[in-house]
Amino acid sequence: MSKPSRWPLNRSSRRIVAPVVIRQQLKNHVLAKDCYPLAIGFYEKASSHSMSRQKHDDHLLIYCFAGLGYLETERWSGEVKAGEVVLLPAGISHRYFADKDDPWSVYWAHFSGAQASDYITHMDYNEEHPVVFVGHSPILIAQFRAALNAASHAYSTVSLVYAANAIKQILTYIAKLINDESAHKVSGIDLDMMQTLMLQNLDKALSLDWLAKQANLSKFHFSKKYKQQTGYPPIQHFLKMKVEYARYLLETSDSTVQEIADKVGYDDALYFSRLFKKEEGVAPHAYRLSKR
Repeated sequence: MSKPSRWPLNRSSRRIVAPVVIRQQLKNHVLAKDCYPLAIGFYEKASSHSMSRQKHDDHLLIYCFAGLGYLETERWSGEVKAGEVVLLPAGISHRYFADKDDPWSVYWAHFSGAQASDYITHMDYNEEHPVVFVGHSPILIAQFRAALNAASHAYSTVSLVYAANAIKQILTYIAKLINDESAHKVSGIDLDMMQTLMLQNLDKALSLDWLAKQANLSKFHFSKKYKQQTGYPPIQHFLKMKVEYARYLLETSDSTVQEIADKVGYDDALYFSRLFKKEEGVAPHAYRLSKR
């Protein structure tokens, strides 16, 4: 397999590489052999992260959660922004690196299997443009976390099979997001721009007036179109993004609830806790304890 980068992990980042014996088990297991992970991880604010491969003998998926990165292949080069997915099938030489001033945060997975190329085809892979916008997806992030948690139990066959199927779920869900995004572009608003704006302003309180103005629409038409395309009213979706980021911070950092509240735009920690409980069913402290 192609080795992951040796980027020095910070406290909140994770990298799991399956040992040879584990990869062999997955390759031969009836419920995993069609598509399974070789390595998987999450890098937060990956300053100085870079990788260059001329020979690439497995498939690589990268989901940029925040920040900015860059990708170069023989047939494409450009930015990788928050909400975008990078797909690099086996054999595609490439180079990627984090932005110096706003380094990306990414979920990633190296994967292989007898039908791995079929999953890539299902995602409508285009070598001319290997970067595709899928938006900020709490479901996709949860799927990556499930795969990471399962892969961390490296010598449990049941956990390994679960990790393999989590990877398949990730790939098929991204295919759905890509398809949905293509359909939305026909007659909808620019979700790429709107959701990037939201992601860049999680620490602020954005108004419906301001968002509608960025889309050059009235509040009524903007709200209607946004809900048609996402299933959520814009402000409710923005709140869900804030809660998703707060969940991530509760799981991966030692920040206090007040500090996390500040990072998602709330001066009042009690008010933030009530909003969090309304969305998640438990208060922030209880959520953190349940994940440790």
